[in-house]
Amino acid sequence: MEHESETIKRGYTTAPRNQNEGSNMAKRVCVDGEDRISELPVHIIHQILCRTDLGVEEAARSCILSKTWYDCWTSRPNLIFYQFDMTLENYVKLVDQSLRFHVERNLHLEQFILSYRDPEVDSHMDTWIELAVKLNVTELGIHRFGLTSYNLPDVIYDAKKLTTLQLSRCNLEFDKRFSCLESLSLNHVHISDAQLQRVINRCPSIRTLRLQCCEGISKCHIFGLVHLKYFDASYCKLHSVIVQAPYLQCFRYTEPTEQGNLHPCQIAILDGYNTLQTLELTGATITDQQFRDVSYKFPNISELNLRSCYNLKNIEIQSEKLKKFTLLELKSLEKLTIQAPNLLEFDFHGSKMPVTYMDTSSLESARLILIIFCRQTKSILIYENLREIVIPPSHKVEIFIASMLSVESIIGIIMFGSPYIISILPCTDSKALQAMSTLKGCTQKQNCGKECPFNTKWHRNLKEVISCTGTPEEGMAASMWYLWLKSTSVIDQVNNFMLKWK
Repeated sequence: MEHESETIKRGYTTAPRNQNEGSNMAKRVCVDGEDRISELPVHIIHQILCRTDLGVEEAARSCILSKTWYDCWTSRPNLIFYQFDMTLENYVKLVDQSLRFHVERNLHLEQFILSYRDPEVDSHMDTWIELAVKLNVTELGIHRFGLTSYNLPDVIYDAKKLTTLQLSRCNLEFDKRFSCLESLSLNHVHISDAQLQRVINRCPSIRTLRLQCCEGISKCHIFGLVHLKYFDASYCKLHSVIVQAPYLQCFRYTEPTEQGNLHPCQIAILDGYNTLQTLELTGATITDQQFRDVSYKFPNISELNLRSCYNLKNIEIQSEKLKKFTLLELKSLEKLTIQAPNLLEFDFHGSKMPVTYMDTSSLESARLILIIFCRQTKSILIYENLREIVIPPSHKVEIFIASMLSVESIIGIIMFGSPYIISILPCTDSKALQAMSTLKGCTQKQNCGKECPFNTKWHRNLKEVISCTGTPEEGMAASMWYLWLKSTSVIDQVNNFMLKWK
């Protein structure tokens, strides 16, 4: 199950406790003594309460502001309840009261999401689901934590307007048709090959299908879902995945690894040749030739993510559509050729950097910079001038791309690794050199005040920033790094800085 933000995780657990708690908020929304918030349309208030990053306590207390907001709070169409630290009694009472209020007023229910840990909640679930169905719920999510599963009641088949169904540790036979269901997510659900076929046959409108940590299934063969656009199969120990969907836009596959050994799985995408835009493969046993076939068949892929695909040794990318490319933990990779004139993001983590050619024209025109972090030597190369790129012969190399406007933030992030050397190939009006000048002044206690962009924990541990020329006095790391730079064609363009830490 995907992890929600911390503010949402608390769940709808509290009601307003007193009038004073809402007073500060009320002051912010009153103008010239007039209460303007009560004039907002009801649907706007519902969106503020249910679909913003308001903490649940703040959202609940907001009904103190006016009677209108109180009515909107109690009638909100999105009922989302996370148990976590709540007692069983309080959780059951909260869900009961909220649902019955909606039933008494015959209110429409858009979302009904339950996440709980106490198995005793199961005895109340049938009633809650029945009430939600009567309220014409369109999105239903049941997320159960524990080792056992909850058996959904047959009344769920009466949910004629249900478009989204999320199940975690639940059992459902799919014996009847869900004509309107567009999105189905199954997490830690036991489902057989035959049951999956029933899902396909009885849910013809599905556009999104997620199977995560599901057991019992070995062959995931998707035929007949003509509306399918998003497919994700993760950690299911599948023997084969075959998807035929004419409008497929996103294909994600993650294979579990056991003690470093991959579970072989046949992967075939038989349609969507002109529509597939995102391809993510983790732990797939795809070969060089199979990858070339994929690249040829799906020319419109704009986002490509390959991780732990250990059979890949020689990757050749030739694409005018590719904009984001990620390579992680490809231990067997020996050669990488990238010809992608519109590439905007490139992220590489690995033990060695096997790039033999990379077209960087798009990075320069888009005002992007390329950063190479060598963890073994704790050295960093920042390319603002991308016309010529050299890769250091180092292990444990990480490469990523960032906006030139966020240089200070990027330097701040990589400083947490306590690097020894930073080398910059600057462009005109270099932002990176300006940032290093600021950092140098900070260590000398010049211009380092509240406005300093580097006011962080690592900043307090940085002792000195000096220009690096590769002399023996600067240490072995600096000497070796500078010696390598002298062997390249960029030596006359590079600016080197050595960092000393407390």
